[in-house]
Amino acid sequence: MIGGGLAATALVAALRSRGRADRVHVVTKGGPFPIDHPPLSKELFSRDAPVNLAEQFGVPLGKWNTGREALQIVPSGGPSGGFHEVRYGGSAGSAGSDVWRDVVIATGVEPFVPPLLAGALTLANWEDARRLRSELTPGRHLAIIGGGWIGLELASSASRAGLRVTVIELGGRPLPLLPTEVSDRVGEWLGESGVEFVPAGVEALRGHEVVTSGGVIRADVVVAALGSRPRTGWLPVEWRTPTGHLPVDRAGHVVVDDGAPVPGAWAIGDVAAVDGVPHQHWNAAVAAAERCAAALTGEEPGRVPAPHVFSTMFGRDLDLVGWPQRDLAIAWRGGDSSGDSWTALMHGRDGRTHAGLVVGRPRDVADLKKLLANGPAAVDAREAAVAPRLRPLRR
Repeated sequence: MIGGGLAATALVAALRSRGRADRVHVVTKGGPFPIDHPPLSKELFSRDAPVNLAEQFGVPLGKWNTGREALQIVPSGGPSGGFHEVRYGGSAGSAGSDVWRDVVIATGVEPFVPPLLAGALTLANWEDARRLRSELTPGRHLAIIGGGWIGLELASSASRAGLRVTVIELGGRPLPLLPTEVSDRVGEWLGESGVEFVPAGVEALRGHEVVTSGGVIRADVVVAALGSRPRTGWLPVEWRTPTGHLPVDRAGHVVVDDGAPVPGAWAIGDVAAVDGVPHQHWNAAVAAAERCAAALTGEEPGRVPAPHVFSTMFGRDLDLVGWPQRDLAIAWRGGDSSGDSWTALMHGRDGRTHAGLVVGRPRDVADLKKLLANGPAAVDAREAAVAPRLRPLRR
């Protein structure tokens, strides 16, 4: 297996539960143990050590080969599979190559920082977190470029720690991929916490000065939180699909059908796109690892669950289940959006529920995961807004 993050750790655990962990070799350029990345933004000021995923999943690190970076894979030419050669770079002790019958690609993603933002800090690993903690002392001004999940989680942590925080978002509102009504409600949380939100595009970064379409913002620390791109530049170009950031010849997700791009090669976690859609979240990585373990051991892989994102920000727990789109209509559960406990059901013109953003209502999370298990589901929006539990439309 190439890569040593969450998906890799979950796959080792899944194979171990099937009595097959002794056949797994993990090759990663990472550190001595895999770490959990979501707490980096949510717990930036409260965590003194990274979360060791090997301990969390109960897997041994005996075959965790660290400090080796995969540079190229030479796939087998046979249509029914064969042996794939993986070539490595690095120090004299880590360069070379291995030949494997089955190769699992779990190299994850890296932060996307366009050239015009060269010099901005990022938050992608434990070293990034340590540097940010040393920079972000109370009273300083933090500018975050990007109002998505990571940007808002960092804004929440920093404002709570006594920093002045400005979030800059080209999309005009926080979480811009959600319907406007939902994004606006989240935007109110920023104002309540003293976070300034600037709806503008960024034109340049000059030291600590962010030049936007609306003026110049001077900060002590600037962080780019503009999403990520998959670490796939070392893979054959025909395995990759274009992303929103880079053409296919430079990067792209690995397109998988039941986990395998070609016979004997598999892709899981953030690096993969299932049915052309990347599911870059904790729950999706673990589910993909379980399906891959089943396929590798001759079992029938389980179905792909509905996407599920969990976040904590501004004193609230959020769960996003399903496939949100900006043009979906909203039905509120638990009253309107003015309280601290509500669910925004997102409906399409086809009469089906496509997604739900849940704040402080765990039963709704469980219901949505069941409701959307097989894709968008037919729901009576008016009834769903007041019913005790979420159920599909009875025909």
